[in-house]
Amino acid sequence: MEDRSAPISTGAANLLFAAPAMLLFATFVLLPLGASVYYAFTFWDGFSAPRWAGFANFARALTDTTFLMSFVHVILYILATLIFEVSFGLFMAVLLNSDRRGFSLMRGMFFAPVVLSMSAAGVLWKFVLDFRTGLLNSTLRSLGLGDWAQPWLAQPETALLFICIVSGWKYAGFYMVIFFAALRRIPRNLYEAAKLDGANGVQQFFAITLPMLKQNVIVCILLAVTGGFAGFDLFFTMTNGQPFGATEVPATWIIKQAFDQNQIGYGVALTVVLTVVVSLISIGYLKISERGNVTRY
Repeated sequence: MEDRSAPISTGAANLLFAAPAMLLFATFVLLPLGASVYYAFTFWDGFSAPRWAGFANFARALTDTTFLMSFVHVILYILATLIFEVSFGLFMAVLLNSDRRGFSLMRGMFFAPVVLSMSAAGVLWKFVLDFRTGLLNSTLRSLGLGDWAQPWLAQPETALLFICIVSGWKYAGFYMVIFFAALRRIPRNLYEAAKLDGANGVQQFFAITLPMLKQNVIVCILLAVTGGFAGFDLFFTMTNGQPFGATEVPATWIIKQAFDQNQIGYGVALTVVLTVVVSLISIGYLKISERGNVTRY
């Protein structure tokens, strides 16, 4: 008996296979995203019915001095992460790029803080930096340097700096692993040829190592920038935006407005603004990288 059933086209078959993933994406990404955009245009406290606000929340965001200043703080934080995390991670990767005995252990020790949660790291370092009983000030006093003891997290001059240092301690090992893996792919004969030409270690780094790691550097910088704008848990556990708003970043201010002040609509509007800013920066950064023939997609 002849089978007259029509075969399923390739496009229809692909659509059927993709349907479950598309359904999940629409349910857990597109639907919440659309709801967020809607609530950004409303006055809503999370309990009563939302009231249409138009662009009032966005107009308020443009005049919210604390929110605008939080971008200054997060930019300073990102610049610091490029030094304490990316640059130092690259330095440690180059320094420990060897199969000598003990180097594997040193790499593991340097990577160890990465596995610790950011909240736990924040609480740990908050105790270390405590003015009265903290390990840092206690050590200074035991060395006869009690005049150097400071309330590190309670004064605007040092609070943000120490958050950046703790973030570097936490994530430098992550970037070290990325750079270390890339260093292993660089042909050793390039360094041997450079040595024959009389190049020292510094010259080899700038002539061979750094150019060969350009794509990795681009990716790490992008991760540092996007991760910096999303920074919350370390700021929340160590200072919660204090003292005097000196460590307020967009994420902490959004949480305060949305949940502490019960202004969900305004908090969502701030989130939309933050998302747009980060997206524009990321897209612009990638476009510049592609124009320089650094990255290929």
